[in-house]
Amino acid sequence: MNNENQSFLDTRTLMAVLLVGLTFVGWQMYMQKKYPDATSGRKAIVSSTSLITAAPSVAVRDVTPEAPMPARPASEKLTHFESDTLTFDISSRGMGIKTFRILKYKSRSGEVVELGHPEENMLPLETRLLGRSEGLQFQVEQVNPTLFVGRATIGNIHVTKTMEVIPDKYLLNFKVVAEGADDMFVGLTTAMTEEVEPVASGNLLQPQFAKQEFYIDYADTKDRIAFGKDDVQKSWSRVKVASVGSQFFTQAIVDKSSIMPDAKAQLNHQGKAADLLLQYPVLNRSINFELAYSAFVGPKSLVLLRDVDENLAHVVDFGFFNWIGRHILDLLRAFYEMVGNWGIAIICMTVVVRLLVLPVNIYSYKSMRAMQAIQPQIKALREQYKDDQAKQQREMMALMKAHKVNPVGSCLPVLLQFPIFIALYQVLGNSIELYQAPFGLWIHDLSLKDPFYILPVLMGLTMFVQQKITPNTMDPAQAKILLMMPLMFTFFMVSLPSGLTLYMLVGAVFSVAQQTYFMKQSPVVASN
Repeated sequence: MNNENQSFLDTRTLMAVLLVGLTFVGWQMYMQKKYPDATSGRKAIVSSTSLITAAPSVAVRDVTPEAPMPARPASEKLTHFESDTLTFDISSRGMGIKTFRILKYKSRSGEVVELGHPEENMLPLETRLLGRSEGLQFQVEQVNPTLFVGRATIGNIHVTKTMEVIPDKYLLNFKVVAEGADDMFVGLTTAMTEEVEPVASGNLLQPQFAKQEFYIDYADTKDRIAFGKDDVQKSWSRVKVASVGSQFFTQAIVDKSSIMPDAKAQLNHQGKAADLLLQYPVLNRSINFELAYSAFVGPKSLVLLRDVDENLAHVVDFGFFNWIGRHILDLLRAFYEMVGNWGIAIICMTVVVRLLVLPVNIYSYKSMRAMQAIQPQIKALREQYKDDQAKQQREMMALMKAHKVNPVGSCLPVLLQFPIFIALYQVLGNSIELYQAPFGLWIHDLSLKDPFYILPVLMGLTMFVQQKITPNTMDPAQAKILLMMPLMFTFFMVSLPSGLTLYMLVGAVFSVAQQTYFMKQSPVVASN
């Protein structure tokens, strides 16, 4: 072969260059289609399974461009606020709240109550771009002791966030305004975050009142999700009130905007975090983007919550008989305002409740005495018709009707007091008013059990005396079983709040006095 006369641009070389070029162009087109963000000249969006960083479907549908992130300052700046009731720091990162402490309350360990999650990346009430995992960077200015204004710029959008603090009500009022035109701006978010405590186990003899939960008021519906042992991810639309909190304290947001937000909750036991995100998407670009909402961060007091918003009061839940519980708490507060001691207020309320049901107790007692008077005839009927149960029942009912005896009359007080007891059970176990409220002597906290079990034992003894002096129509075997009830109640009450045990003790003493009075009355004599 004559290599000296061979040109570089021969057919085989040109074919090889063309093949390599086509392969390169084809590969570039394939990579651009598969990874558009990697070749478009802008930073790729990192996907995440976390609902906190994921943008809602409405934002993806309406706008595909990504809003540019503002330049982050070299360091986070904090603005301190302090009053007689609460103290916290306002971060330049989203104007979120750090180290929020409620000064008038202490935790079970004796430390000042602190809300939020100190190790969570997201700060309570932090403002973010919708779909972003970092808060906007605000320049925060303190206008007066309770008014703060922050300003942030994102591309052509200027965001102004105003926060007014009303410390006596544990209330923070917010107004957020985004001005300017930028197709990449799709909305804003705010959030609440709570540190998750271990789930306490309970049983019939040792029930647990401690709890944490999400509460959402949305689209004329209310949803309550108590923290269990499983992780949770859930979302809601058209939200009015959203909260995350514990047995006695809560973080809650009441929306007052023209845009009704969506809410997304995430409970992560591994990270010990419960996050609740409110998302405000841009719905109409022809008008200014304005948000308004109130944040309550404090004790779950019905008085305080009602004062902020009537819908917010539903954060406090007293169970199935919630409406009864609210009236009981109002009555309890009225007595407290008169006597200045929650224990004495419970005693006063117990007496009032027992007086209200006294007419029914009198009717029940009369029915029981009348039933006792016809016992010889009932015994005779049982003996006479022992082989014909249907006939026996008909004759016994005829006998009771003739003597105007109501066989269920003695059960009426129990049936009437059952809803009241259940409501009281919830009120005295979940009311912030009794949290760390002393009664006297050895009772320093009416929301905790009696440390020396004196009240449960006294209650059991009093119930035993009541059982012994109460006439009954049961056979001896049933009567012995009934005498075991005081012992069962004693074991049941040893782990319950001392405020509830105090109610039971006073009620038992009232019953003994009532029964002693009834026993002095003339017995009912049955006619033949």
